[in-house]
Amino acid sequence: MACHNSVPTLFLLNHRNIALTATCSRCNLHAETFLHCVRDCHHSIRIWHHCGFNDPNFLSDMIDHDWLKDGLMGPHCYLFADCLWWAWCHRNNLCFSNETLSIHHLSFNIQSMVENFKACFKPTSNGTLKSRLIKWNNNNFSSVILNVDDSCLGSPIRADFGGLLRTNDGLYLSGFSRYIHNSTDILQVELLVIFQDLLLAKTMNIDELVCYSDSLHGINLITGPPMKHHVRAVLIQDIKDLIEQSNITICHTLRERNQCADFIVNLGAIHSSPPNDIMSLFKIDVVGTFSLEINSCFFFMFPFFVVVLISFVTKKNPLFCLRANKI
Repeated sequence: MACHNSVPTLFLLNHRNIALTATCSRCNLHAETFLHCVRDCHHSIRIWHHCGFNDPNFLSDMIDHDWLKDGLMGPHCYLFADCLWWAWCHRNNLCFSNETLSIHHLSFNIQSMVENFKACFKPTSNGTLKSRLIKWNNNNFSSVILNVDDSCLGSPIRADFGGLLRTNDGLYLSGFSRYIHNSTDILQVELLVIFQDLLLAKTMNIDELVCYSDSLHGINLITGPPMKHHVRAVLIQDIKDLIEQSNITICHTLRERNQCADFIVNLGAIHSSPPNDIMSLFKIDVVGTFSLEINSCFFFMFPFFVVVLISFVTKKNPLFCLRANKI
């Protein structure tokens, strides 16, 4: 969109007689072109400087296409792409929600995305995709095991969440599932399900617990540094307080080994005994059946990067590249 002057900045919207002014609503100093929006405005440039983009040449390029091409094909392409995304998100949060994210919050989100990108696209020694065998309680903890999951589906939309407690041998202890009507805030649900399940464990006097969640972002927020100005700061701190009160470990798991929690999410009740339909999944977990996990993110993201690169090289519309290459 930037290469074809289609990003809806105030400069473009004013040119199309949609916005009354082209002046940046954040600094009120310059016209909000694409480069001013994501790079040159002092609200954006502090993000780049904080992440290490301090070279004076970084700000010298005044052509959108050339600046993006140099950044996305350079040695710090992941960091560049993530800074670019969060600079745009930060602008939108401020303009539409009047929400200002701290530089530490932005930096944490950027670094988390960089690590995720590196994990997704890290090649193996022979250049093939890395696969591995995984199972329930993959870290072989000997304490009570808590699996949590959530979803945001349906029409009308609703957010479902739930979890179940088991011994390290797979013996069912308790579980629950609930939902929130008309909610699309998946982060709230990811954090809420952990909080609710830790409360359930506390009422059952469980002092030693390992919680598995497939929400890496939620886990990073819980285990990372405090963020006083985060929109979910209170809920995050409540979870941290529960963790400090007992011997609780928070771990990331993959979807392939979180099937029982995924199943129970859709039931919407408290369960003193496991539902009949979940027994086959229980057996798979208890006997330690391994599943093959392949980094599927590569297959979803690779066509996107191919289209972007083709668009940069040919300077053609990405939609044309999609049709021409049949990706």
